[in-house]
Amino acid sequence: MTQRRRVAARGVLLAILVAVWLTGCGGEGQRTLSIATGNTNGLYYPLGGGLASIWSRHVDGVNMKAETTAGSVTNLIQVAKGESEVGFTQADALAAALAGTGRFPEPMPLLSIGKLYPNVVHLVTVRSTGIESVHDLRGRRVSVGPPGSGNAVTAWNVLEAMGIGESDFTVRQLNYAQMSNGLKDGTLDAGFIAGGVGMPAVVEIAVSRDMVLVPFTDDEIATIVRAEPAYSGFDMPPGVYRGVDEAVLTPTLWNLLVVSRSMDEGLAYDLTRTMLERRGDLENISSVASFITPASARDVGDFPIHPGARRYYDEVLGSGTR
Repeated sequence: MTQRRRVAARGVLLAILVAVWLTGCGGEGQRTLSIATGNTNGLYYPLGGGLASIWSRHVDGVNMKAETTAGSVTNLIQVAKGESEVGFTQADALAAALAGTGRFPEPMPLLSIGKLYPNVVHLVTVRSTGIESVHDLRGRRVSVGPPGSGNAVTAWNVLEAMGIGESDFTVRQLNYAQMSNGLKDGTLDAGFIAGGVGMPAVVEIAVSRDMVLVPFTDDEIATIVRAEPAYSGFDMPPGVYRGVDEAVLTPTLWNLLVVSRSMDEGLAYDLTRTMLERRGDLENISSVASFITPASARDVGDFPIHPGARRYYDEVLGSGTR
């Protein structure tokens, strides 16, 4: 083979390899988008990874990647700024973002594409602390969750509704892994973990220590709901966590998916449709995905819903009121 032919052959081989590489990466014309999730010990991250895979495989022109974040507050800011296209959030954090209150200096241009599953407030401790109610947290070392997380928003909403302020206990701002380690080694007395039923971080604590899921009373739930209408009461069923053998009443609120107000209607429609049509794939990741149905997902309450998502829900459910 002449030198010229060798060079030409190498060029053809290189072109083939580049084409194969592009195919594996989504090929030409695909946009790489991101979904802001949470830390790896929660449910946002594995569910976000599942959604990213579903959307990448079944939505034309989309290559979606899941990214770890501090949680709801960070996700909302990233989506509003265009740094992420989709984000997980708790309802209380979204309400603050839309109103421009709390951690948000101004109203954020956000819309929902669907409600997901209930976030249960786990107030966890170990039996040796003697903590039996939320009021026993006074004078203790308590983690509210890391800065920028929806977990912290929820913890403070619950505590403030109960009349417990920052000066009433030693505040720790730990992620789930740090919180778990603190409860295990005795450097922490209690912590808030807001997430779906069967949270991996709570499972881990229950397996390794004599964990207590602190109950709330009916009156305490009513007080929280008056202060934060997005909340309601939830009976954690027995048997979900080791050592929790009776139902435990605790606050809960819903998680949602949000996008920017400027997202293309067709893209929002495709993301919503594909998520609902492939929701069985998400149930293989976590049982909480069983809550994600078209009727439940459309029921976002007073939150504004993206026109593309609304179009999908109207097609499968009939025209709604929103």
